[in-house]
Amino acid sequence: MTRITTSIAVMSLLSTPCFRYFTAFFRLTPVLLATVALTACGGGSDDDAGDPLNGNVTVSSLRLIGQQVLPRRMDYAGTVVGGLSGVDYDPKTDTYVFISDDRTTTDSAGAPRLYTARLSFDAAAFSAVTFTGTVTMKQPDGSVYPKVPDAKVADPESVRIDPVTGHWVWLSEGDRTLTSAPPRVINPFLREITPQGNHVREYTLPAMFQMSAQETGPRGNLVFEGLTFSPSGESAWVLMEGALIQDGAAPTPTTGSASRLTRFDRVSGVANAQYVYPIERVQATPQPVDQFTVNGPTEILALSATRFLVLERSFSVGVVGNQVRLYEIDTAAATNVLTASSLTGATPVTKKLVLDFETLKTPLGGIANLEGMTFGPKLANGKRSLVVVADDNFPAADSATDRNQVLVFEIQP
Repeated sequence: MTRITTSIAVMSLLSTPCFRYFTAFFRLTPVLLATVALTACGGGSDDDAGDPLNGNVTVSSLRLIGQQVLPRRMDYAGTVVGGLSGVDYDPKTDTYVFISDDRTTTDSAGAPRLYTARLSFDAAAFSAVTFTGTVTMKQPDGSVYPKVPDAKVADPESVRIDPVTGHWVWLSEGDRTLTSAPPRVINPFLREITPQGNHVREYTLPAMFQMSAQETGPRGNLVFEGLTFSPSGESAWVLMEGALIQDGAAPTPTTGSASRLTRFDRVSGVANAQYVYPIERVQATPQPVDQFTVNGPTEILALSATRFLVLERSFSVGVVGNQVRLYEIDTAAATNVLTASSLTGATPVTKKLVLDFETLKTPLGGIANLEGMTFGPKLANGKRSLVVVADDNFPAADSATDRNQVLVFEIQP
C-alpha cells in the first residue's frame, strides 16, 4: 500500500461442477464421459454465459447497489479493523476473506492478519458487513510476522483463494525505506498459507523484484499490489503498483508511467510471462503543487485467460478523496517482457475504461483508497456482483479520503 495520507477469488475449472462430474464419472467410457461433461458444463448454454467459473466474463458497465462504511477503528475479536487492502469471495461457504496491511504499532497492537466475513446484499440494497473470524498469518518458521522496524516486516496487499487447494495466497510488497535507522530493504513475496494461517510455500520471484539500496529494482511502496488466479487455475497473476526504477519515472499530473504484470505457473510457482501495464497520469494536481502525488494499479481480477479488470487509484495531497478508475485490460497482443532488460519498444496491454468512480463521488460521500476487488455471488436476476473495498490507512478520524468503505455493484454484461 502507498500510505496516501502521509506521502498514500476467482474459482478455476477444477473446482466447478463440471470438474466434479469428471471426478465422479472418470471410469465411464469416453463417449459417455463426453456426454456427461457437456451436460455438467451446460454445453455453452445461456445460463452460463458470462460466468467467471467459465472464464468468459464480459463487463460493459457497473450499477452501484450500495455501500457500507465501517466504524472508525472498529474493534473485532480484540483487533482494530482497518487497512483492508484485499478481498476474495469463497462461493463454497458464501464468505469473504479480507487482508489487513497492519504493519506498524501505530496502526494497532495486533499482528498482521486476515478476516473472514459475510456481506448481506441483493440487487436492491447492501445492508451489512458481518465479521466472522480473524486469522494471523504465520512466517515459514511458524512465528507471527513482526512490525516495523523489524527486518522481516510484511506489507500485506492482496489475498486470493487458491482455486485448486483452497489455501489462501497473499502478497507483500516489501519495504525500501532508506531514510530509517537502520535502513529497511526487504524483498516482496508471494506466499501460500492454510486457512488457519500456517505457511505452505513461497512462489519464486524473478531477480528484477529484488529490493536494493541502489538505484535499481522496485521503488518503496510501489511493488506488488494486485493478485488474481486465471479462471483455469493454471496461473497466478501479480501486478505492480509502480515502475521499476530502471523502467522509468513515477507518474505525475502531466505524464504517465508503466508497471509490470507477471504471470506465474500455479503448480511450480515460477514466472512464465510478463507484460507492460501503462499507468495513467496522476488525476488531480496537489495543493500546493509541490506536494506528494501517486497513481497506480491497486488490484486485478481475471475475466478470462487474457482479460482482466484493474483498479487504478490516484491521490494528491490537498485534494479530498481519491480518484479511482476501473479498466478492462487484455494481454493477448502484448509483448512478453519477462526476460527484457528494457521496456522500450514493447507493446503494452490494451486498456479501456469501464468506470470512473468520480461519477459516484457525490452519492457515496467521497471515494476512499480503493484497493481490493472480487466477484461476489450471482444476484437473483442472474447477473454477477462485484465487491470493492478500501484501505482506511488506520487514521484516528474518519474522512472521505480515509475510511473502511465497502462497495457492491451489479455487473452489466
